[in-house]
Amino acid sequence: MRGISFSLRVYLFLSFLLDPIYLVYQYISVLRGKENLARFWERWVDKKINRPSGKLIWFHAASVGETLSIIPLIEKLTEEDHQVNILLTSTTRTSAQIFEKKPLDRVIHQMAPHDTFFVSKRFLTYWKPDLAIRVESEIWPRILIELKKKKTPNFLLNARFSKKTLLKIHQQAKSYSFLLSLFDCIHVQESSTKKVLSQVGVEAQKISVTGSLKDGRQKLSVNKNELKNFEKVIGNQIVWLAASTHPGEDEVILAAHKKIGGTLLIAPRHIGRAKKIAKFSRSLGFNTQLRSEEPEIKAGTAVYIADTMGEMGLWYSLTSVAFIGGSLVEKGGHNPVEVAQFNTYILHGPNTYNAMERYEQLRQAGICFLVKSESELVKEVLRAQNSKRKFNFDPKSLFHPENALNEALNEIKLVINF
Repeated sequence: MRGISFSLRVYLFLSFLLDPIYLVYQYISVLRGKENLARFWERWVDKKINRPSGKLIWFHAASVGETLSIIPLIEKLTEEDHQVNILLTSTTRTSAQIFEKKPLDRVIHQMAPHDTFFVSKRFLTYWKPDLAIRVESEIWPRILIELKKKKTPNFLLNARFSKKTLLKIHQQAKSYSFLLSLFDCIHVQESSTKKVLSQVGVEAQKISVTGSLKDGRQKLSVNKNELKNFEKVIGNQIVWLAASTHPGEDEVILAAHKKIGGTLLIAPRHIGRAKKIAKFSRSLGFNTQLRSEEPEIKAGTAVYIADTMGEMGLWYSLTSVAFIGGSLVEKGGHNPVEVAQFNTYILHGPNTYNAMERYEQLRQAGICFLVKSESELVKEVLRAQNSKRKFNFDPKSLFHPENALNEALNEIKLVINF
């Protein structure tokens, strides 16, 4: 392992020692409600579920968005090969709940194992995956090395990296070149990511620009009865949405709403922030509701905070204009494609490096607009509302979402031999 950084060497050394610390940390997470006690031992390789016979593909996705992005691919795999089984691990409690509510055929979900020497070896020895697939930016040094030792084919799909991580990749080029070389195949969302990886020494033949798996997700579902009930109460007044907001954005959004009027729907990126946002909203004099406390919107509600999971389709359906968060602050913005599927005008701040090419394509299509301040946000929301026009836009015509899924499917087939 010549050429790797001192910090990576330290990490790999500590991976022999960290199990007791992770154990304590995990118990603390249980007390804080971030871990499910009933699934506690899955991170240490719980053997209650037997490894199915035959071919097994291990997918790992960190959170809800990444997990949802690979479900169409998983469904396609199990549909085309009735012998293949899927092991899916994810990191967060909310991502696990997706499969608790709606399990998929021949898909086993487990909480992600800790990236330590002993847990990694135990995990791979027990599950014996025929192929390992990681999604977006999930690079775990110890388990990648153990996969290489076992000669298990290893893919990175839908790869994208935050601005902070890209800077780190440049600063620790040799280490990242080493870690990324452990993958047999890397699919990136945008050409800019391929350029960065090539600059730090990743072999060009390993990297393919495929677009995003998230672009291929089906349009989000909408409860029609809920939609009718909300539309009946809201009536003809202005209604606009701030989706996936982060700290530092809610203040700007609520200040703009003072001048816009009507009803503002806020769907924070992390629903644990909802009560804090509600408190601030009320301090500004807004009649404020929380979805988790009062599901049915009331007449006169000025700010409605959507702090429940799995209902974004409802919120996108209620408005003709949505601001996408993570873009006024240094979070890089969130994928705008699911918004565009609802023929909704998109507003965003200047920080969109997570999906820069997507935002530019939508801007050229005339449905995506940059706002840098409260005054610009007010102007664009009112302009979109006054147009009273829902455009007719098919994201498939612009993004070709089948590309990412089909290219991933083809690579998997070469390894698994369908």
